[in-house]
Amino acid sequence: MPNFYLICGISGGGKTTLSHRIEKMNSDLIILDVDEYYAKVNGDEKIRTNTYTVWRTLFDDIHDYEMADKDVLLTTNSLTISQRRQFVEWFPTFHRHMLWVTAPLERCLEGNRSRYRHVPDEILKRQWTEMEFPNANEDGWDSIAQITNCWDNENYITFNLKGDVKTLINF
Repeated sequence: MPNFYLICGISGGGKTTLSHRIEKMNSDLIILDVDEYYAKVNGDEKIRTNTYTVWRTLFDDIHDYEMADKDVLLTTNSLTISQRRQFVEWFPTFHRHMLWVTAPLERCLEGNRSRYRHVPDEILKRQWTEMEFPNANEDGWDSIAQITNCWDNENYITFNLKGDVKTLINF
């Protein structure tokens, strides 16, 4: 049974950085990022229109990988329980693992300012107040790991992505 890894959290918190580091350690893992789908559909990830087409295309691709028995890692905000539950409901044959990336609000604001696509500060602050932290009562996830953004240290975290998320944090 293939694995589905969801990296989620607030904008600017370090999800994409983590995704790139995991990719270096797991070359057979299919890496997907919702921003890349906005670029694919709209020509630029900054253009946030055609949302239905973006998500339909993304979910079709994930389904194809699921049917091909491929492990997938997706990076997206998915700040609420209901947003994350969609993945459980739509992809029933995956083993599902959530990697919740957390960072202080100021670090998220700083990280956001250094990105190609900036989220306005007021939207990022709203994300901060509206996010719902994962908990053991979220149905359907085989494992949930909270990861604190400390990317400044190269010995940050290692993953064995062939099943449960196993973290060794060396900060």
